[in-house]
Amino acid sequence: MTKENILPLARKAARILFTIFLMTVPCISYFLFEYVTGNLATIPSYMAALNIGWIYILYLLVFAASGRTRIAIPVVSILLFILSLAEAFVVSFRSRPIMFWDILAFGTAMTVSQNYVFTITKAMKAAGVILLVINIAAIAFPRRISGRKYRLAFAGTAAAVIAAYGVWFFTFLMPSWGLGINMWEVNETYKEYGYVLSTAVSFRYAVKQKPAGYGTSQIKRIYNDYKAEDVLLASAEEVALSEDITTPVNIICIMNESLSDLRTGGSFQTNQAYFPFLYSLKENTISGSLCVPVFGSMTCNSEFEFLTGDSIVFLPSNCSAYQFYIKPGTYSLVSTLKDQGYRTVAMHPYPGENWNRDTCYKNMGFDDFIDETRYEERDFLRNYVSDQSDYENLIKQVENKENPADRLFLFNVTMQNHGGYEGIYDNFPQEVWLTGSLKDKYPKTDQYLSLMKRSDEALEYLIRYFEASNEPTMIVMFGDHQPSVEDEFFDEIAGMPSADVPAGDHLMWYETPFLIWTNYESGSEEKGKMSAIYLASELLDQAGLDMTPYQRFLLSMEETLPVIHPLGCYDASGTYYAWEETGADSFPYWETIRDYEYLVYNHSFDPKKYKDMYTTGQ
Repeated sequence: MTKENILPLARKAARILFTIFLMTVPCISYFLFEYVTGNLATIPSYMAALNIGWIYILYLLVFAASGRTRIAIPVVSILLFILSLAEAFVVSFRSRPIMFWDILAFGTAMTVSQNYVFTITKAMKAAGVILLVINIAAIAFPRRISGRKYRLAFAGTAAAVIAAYGVWFFTFLMPSWGLGINMWEVNETYKEYGYVLSTAVSFRYAVKQKPAGYGTSQIKRIYNDYKAEDVLLASAEEVALSEDITTPVNIICIMNESLSDLRTGGSFQTNQAYFPFLYSLKENTISGSLCVPVFGSMTCNSEFEFLTGDSIVFLPSNCSAYQFYIKPGTYSLVSTLKDQGYRTVAMHPYPGENWNRDTCYKNMGFDDFIDETRYEERDFLRNYVSDQSDYENLIKQVENKENPADRLFLFNVTMQNHGGYEGIYDNFPQEVWLTGSLKDKYPKTDQYLSLMKRSDEALEYLIRYFEASNEPTMIVMFGDHQPSVEDEFFDEIAGMPSADVPAGDHLMWYETPFLIWTNYESGSEEKGKMSAIYLASELLDQAGLDMTPYQRFLLSMEETLPVIHPLGCYDASGTYYAWEETGADSFPYWETIRDYEYLVYNHSFDPKKYKDMYTTGQ
């Protein structure tokens, strides 16, 4: 064979080999990414294939836009490599993966990055060398799409392929495989699914379609209805003074882990009362049942509703609000109180990164966050810091104020009552147990009820302390959700299997006690059932403080629809409406719900927030 024949064959073979190489680049990129993060061995092959599929989409997208492998391969491969390095560092620092909306907190991340030590691993070095080889090959043996006609044709084909893949993935694959993010252990999902696939899955929770008819003009209309009336020139505090309403110096809000009264689900007897003090509070106390959006877990969603006023109903289903929707500068009860001179402090006797609280609290503007590492003393009940110990640390924050007249807002999330409720603990003697026909049948419930009594005792300690204080103090307490004890217990006290309970009665598993107590003369009322979205507005109203137009809207909506819940709506008469019954033709409160959905969308999703709606104007 002559030299003239060999050269064309060699070039053809080289083109074939390089084409094969090009087709394997996404596979190599996947390997390098998870090799750097350390998750390569934990990802099953079928999950790996889905990751590679999405990486192919990335390469195809950039190649279609640029028409050159010299651009597409370096851009995507280097981007993925940098992201893998960042992912490895961030997980080592905070045990939580980077999620795509974290870009909004990039500035904050840069300010704290100097506190960490960045260690380059052998995997990172090896991946860097392989990346260099890939890109040298891409530059040395380029491929391109020549001609406008062919570029347009290829771009159209690529767009169709990408769209088809997206529809197949989100519409068919995700539902059939049940793919979703484990909101409590987010990092475990990323270890199992792989980073790129997990990121794709998380889009399910971040994308929210605009409500029909939504627009800035609608938000302005609502704002004009609920802004401070021009004739009311005095501030809320001036009004409070004229009406002899005391404004508290200290506002203490406690979201008590799993605190609830299981009797909302049916009657039963115990050997002794487990909430004797809680139910004895009548004077200067507003109380009732708070209807929270979750059962047994997902604490952060109850917290989200309380602090923001946004209902989980109008967020993507099965989402974790704290993992997705608390962005830098989020307006909430925190910003409302800061505007009125309160120093804002969050407390939680557990790791700060749980439920992404360390990031969320910064984004909401808390001045300080005291997690378990900063508790001066910690006494445990079972495996968690006791309410008593938690409240002792809380009281120290009040005592350590430079000036007793300084305003302080404390938001405290307890841990004592967290599940599971089994085992025998030397530091936790059983005090309460079921009697009668339920005796000795449900040990988890027995342990849980004993925990409730300890919470009640800790509450009494806290209230007694502030009864003796000269600083006007308001204490707000509520449970975040009911506990995951035996399913059979709930069935037995309900008198039927849970599946047979009518939908409108399911709310009984979502009720927790709440109270607003003051150590000064104030109103007393039993409010009945109320959604968590309203509690912050009630707090501000009782404290005689300014409210934002949004918070005034919520207070007004509460009068007609005291319960807005994932189960449906309940009006002031207790009539239940399933969500499928809330259309314009059949639902008497349709306009109110429509306006509320507009506000939730603007508050949690729209990058162009109507800021005046969520500020006091101070």
